[in-house]
Amino acid sequence: MNTIAPEIPDVVETEEGFDDPFLYDTERLHAITSGSIIERGLNYFKEDRVTDLHWEGSSLCAMVEGSQPDEPYWVELDHDEQQQLQVQCDCAFNREPICKHAVAVLYSYADQVSYKEEIGSARDIAIEERTKRGRSEVRVSQVSGEPWFGTWRASSIASATHRKQSYTVHIRSLNTRTNYCTCPDLATNQLGTCKHIEAVLHQIRKRRDFKRIRDLPPPVAFVYRAWNVEDAPKIKVQRIPKLSVELSELLNQYFDSGGLFKEQLPDSFFRFSDEVFGRDDIHVGEDAHFHVRRLAADATHRIRAQQIHTEISRFGGHLPGIRTRLYPYQVEGVAFMAASGRTLLADDMGLGKTLQAIGAASWLIRNADVNCSLVVCPASLKHQWAREIERFTELRAEVIQGGPALRGAQYRQAKPFAVVNYELVLRDLSVINEHLRPDLLILDEAQRIKNWRTKIASTIKLIPTRYAFVLTGTPLENRLEDLYSLLQVVDPHVLGPLWRCMIDFHITDERGKVIGYRNLSELRRRIAPIMLRRDRHLVRDQLPDRIEQRLDIPLTDQQRELHDSALAAAGKLAHIAKRRPLTPSEQHRLMASLQQARMACDAAGLVDKETLGSPKLDELATLLEELCLQSGLKVVVFSQWERMTALVEETIRLLKIGCVRLHGGIPTHKRGELLDRFREDDATQVFISTDAGGTGLNLQSASVLINLDMPWNPAVLDQRIARVHRLGQQNKVQIILLIAADSYEERVTRLVQNKRELFDNVISAEATEDVVGVSKKTLEDLIDNLLETDTKAEEDASPQIPPVQQTVEEQVPAITASEVKPEDEEDLTIRHCIEQIQSNFGPRIERIVGSKGGLLVVIDRVDEKSEQVAQELSKNVPVALIDLISFNGLQRLGASSPLGSTKTYFDAGLEGRQQIVSPFRRLAQKKLEAAEVLMERQHPTGAIELLASAMLAAASAKVGRSQLPSPEESSVWIYSEVLPKGYITPEQASALIRAIALSKAPDVPDGLVHTVLEDTRLFVNEVA
Repeated sequence: MNTIAPEIPDVVETEEGFDDPFLYDTERLHAITSGSIIERGLNYFKEDRVTDLHWEGSSLCAMVEGSQPDEPYWVELDHDEQQQLQVQCDCAFNREPICKHAVAVLYSYADQVSYKEEIGSARDIAIEERTKRGRSEVRVSQVSGEPWFGTWRASSIASATHRKQSYTVHIRSLNTRTNYCTCPDLATNQLGTCKHIEAVLHQIRKRRDFKRIRDLPPPVAFVYRAWNVEDAPKIKVQRIPKLSVELSELLNQYFDSGGLFKEQLPDSFFRFSDEVFGRDDIHVGEDAHFHVRRLAADATHRIRAQQIHTEISRFGGHLPGIRTRLYPYQVEGVAFMAASGRTLLADDMGLGKTLQAIGAASWLIRNADVNCSLVVCPASLKHQWAREIERFTELRAEVIQGGPALRGAQYRQAKPFAVVNYELVLRDLSVINEHLRPDLLILDEAQRIKNWRTKIASTIKLIPTRYAFVLTGTPLENRLEDLYSLLQVVDPHVLGPLWRCMIDFHITDERGKVIGYRNLSELRRRIAPIMLRRDRHLVRDQLPDRIEQRLDIPLTDQQRELHDSALAAAGKLAHIAKRRPLTPSEQHRLMASLQQARMACDAAGLVDKETLGSPKLDELATLLEELCLQSGLKVVVFSQWERMTALVEETIRLLKIGCVRLHGGIPTHKRGELLDRFREDDATQVFISTDAGGTGLNLQSASVLINLDMPWNPAVLDQRIARVHRLGQQNKVQIILLIAADSYEERVTRLVQNKRELFDNVISAEATEDVVGVSKKTLEDLIDNLLETDTKAEEDASPQIPPVQQTVEEQVPAITASEVKPEDEEDLTIRHCIEQIQSNFGPRIERIVGSKGGLLVVIDRVDEKSEQVAQELSKNVPVALIDLISFNGLQRLGASSPLGSTKTYFDAGLEGRQQIVSPFRRLAQKKLEAAEVLMERQHPTGAIELLASAMLAAASAKVGRSQLPSPEESSVWIYSEVLPKGYITPEQASALIRAIALSKAPDVPDGLVHTVLEDTRLFVNEVA
């Protein structure tokens, strides 16, 4: 958590509200600023942009990272004599009384405050979290009822990962957890409250007459779902003092003296509900109806499931409507999925999950009134899904693609199958729910939603369907939370709420860090009814053997230099991470450093863009000569980096071996051509691919797989192998892994086994371990290796490549490093000061020299205004000004001159000397390099934003601006200043405007992103 002074007291809630003037709830925030500023500030807080939160007297102060990572904003909050909030922030925002940076500080402060005198159990912590979020993230309004018993409307503030949603809240009590909300959290959290209920209760407590109304009984009796009972949940009634005799007798017939329903469920409850229907002296809550309906559905489902399972099994391998014979284990899979209705199919890769899902869907279409099935998969697999559906059945599949109008028409005719990629679901959720209304949801490669905090995961879970098939060969890649997120789609009640799941199955240390897992046998028991997992042992008689071989490849001196420099930078950031959460830019730098180390293990040219060749490419050439030229085999070559695959292609062309190359820039509709060519053309012997081809592709025509780099996640490696070693393979398969010797790539493999053990002991039916630990020794070894690097290296010793999306576990080795030497920032501080000098004085500068940590700036003339600027710049580095005549006079003193031991940073009169470069010019280059790396890792959505930023930075450098324009004002700036004055051409202006527009779009075709990438390369080189 962010640092904060320990003397901040616990907050006491009074009848008038909270006694801390810095605690702002939603209502107070909306009174001082707009909803858009509140949303942005909330996102900044959730991104850990607020650091160094502390008191200075009566002022609350903090640093907030903005759009320029190296220049965070200083924010200071205080109150005047009238208790009005006073804000001081370094940002230029002045359109409203308070900026998003100040809002982020208020959210961060509220997050540190405890609402209770004592927090004990995990349940208390979970409730307090919802109390905090209810105060500041939800707006409420009363719909009906007086003075408090009745219906309210609660709307959540939108965040970066979740949509704005509104729910109905029924308040029944101010003192007990008997209230109800229509949100999905209350249905599963087992707490009896949610942030929306807490928001309404907070609003009621602010009433002037709260003291009078808080102890009033509810006006009518009510029946509800109770969680604070043994073997919860149960149906319970809350009686009131003045019950009619008739109603009292009726309640005594169905409820015991403690209020619990005592008759048989669900039948007796339906009878009770009919008897009280229409009465105005008792309210039967929707939560009670929901619970009973669920019990009835479960009972019906168990009977129906057995019938379906028996009926499908009797057909053997020839199912009606399926044009192929299924293996026995596939028949079992189809029966399990169709009978369960909502299932996680976690078969090992290559065992035919797609065919089993199609078979089960076909059965439901024929026998269970399923009219429409929605298949959600990666974009690269959409056409493959459509081909498989039409190959194995007589049913039609509509691939959803194109613009909004075209997609709308496709959805309307997409029956019985609609195939869409995950990213389009974000844009088309309302169309899917209102017009398509699928009965069955099929999620392929469902590990895409393993992080339940992401917008894609939360959006997928907003699609209501009767049936759901979740398909993945890797349901648990790094953490139990991965499996938890997938099961939320299948059945959110299986593992219960996350806070309960953490208690039941996690072992934590005194700081709350997960160090192991327990009760795994209970976990397996819970998920067994809804999850089916079979591994290759079941079909090993149908698969050829495979041989795995590891080759250790030495690094060149150039690779070693780049590799070690990157690890040194990671170690410095690890030291920061031990003290506080890293800000987004620090996370970027950390992942950039680790990524650079991994890239250097493949080839130095991936990092410096200049060095040719690498030992791995040499070894690959030797292997391919033997495998392809001499033995005539077909080979698949995988690398994580698109640039590395391009180098591989050059190497193979020189050997005169036929090959095809797949990467994220290849349009999805053209990928089938590459597969067909590799499969059918004997002269095409090598299939080169990034991990864009790591899922869903069938490459059984190859018998050798060469991995040029070691993925962090063992599941990614397994996915690569499963493309070749799968059903239909007729030959013995050889797996070759090239590992850089004595490198980061080699050392991280020590963590892989722990991930495999966790997977095996949760998913495998034969698992026996009940407790699995996270090896501290493995982490300590990796930390020791990080600490052996030269921590004194400058952060900019090699190109900083921003991050790609990786899992939390992938960050562990870097951020757990300890005892890293503090960073020497003197050179960075001087460089930053020189950039500020140039920004203020520009062409007036004749020379800049330095000595003993200070700077002497020679300009055309020194006046009072210039001196004021120098004094301001001297806060970090001493700066003195001198005119050229005086400087030349000092130089004539020769050895006795005080300039004798100075270092020249800039000389306007010398050609060939390194000149000062606009910081925006360097920023443009860094943004471009970052986008190139993201494109190599198949992340075009993030790349388009970086490309637009790179163009804006290059244009700002050309114009000489001291501050980047915001995307909102950029269009006006371009057409009113940049283009009319001839800084850029009309063609360049069009390219820039197009990039900015596309950066705001939620989904951009990969081919268009590649076009923008080329535009940006030209723009930055020509303009900056």
